[in-house]
Amino acid sequence: CAQSKYEYQSRLLINDKDQKTKVLTNIINELRVCNEFFFSVAFVTNSGVATIINTLKELEDKGIKGRILASQYQNFTEPRALERLLKFKNIQLRIITEGNFHAKGYIFRHSIKNMDNVYTLIVGSSNLTDKALSTNKEWNLKVTSSHNSEILIQTLKEFDSEFEQADLVTDDFLERYSFLYNSQ
Repeated sequence: CAQSKYEYQSRLLINDKDQKTKVLTNIINELRVCNEFFFSVAFVTNSGVATIINTLKELEDKGIKGRILASQYQNFTEPRALERLLKFKNIQLRIITEGNFHAKGYIFRHSIKNMDNVYTLIVGSSNLTDKALSTNKEWNLKVTSSHNSEILIQTLKEFDSEFEQADLVTDDFLERYSFLYNSQ
């Protein structure tokens, strides 16, 4: 059995100071080569957005579209983080306001020459926070999949369903949520 290329092999992604590995590095690398991206994270912090803000700006300049789904669960997501993401013209931003949505996944679509779309999924415990992406002990599985694999079909179906039911993040929403967040 031939071994697949390293970039397509499934791997466990962790933050490990001794090995100099970060989940963040993998996410930035995937963003830089993707044709579209989808994030589904329970928590988003301003410091988490700061870790990828320059890469998001590069994607906006290239016209690479993305969809980000966050959660209001426990009112942990920071309004300032949502405000920063809302400024990107290439990003659709929604938030789940009811229930205990606690998913964490990053999906990247790649167009590879002479191939159908290939997707990379990073699914695990990392929210879009600086600690989760750089220093916390987090486990995330990175899987590369063809566009017609069952795992990808199920993942995109779940993302689309949650995204469509979520509230659009607008300036009005941010004003209401900021009041709620600051009154805790």
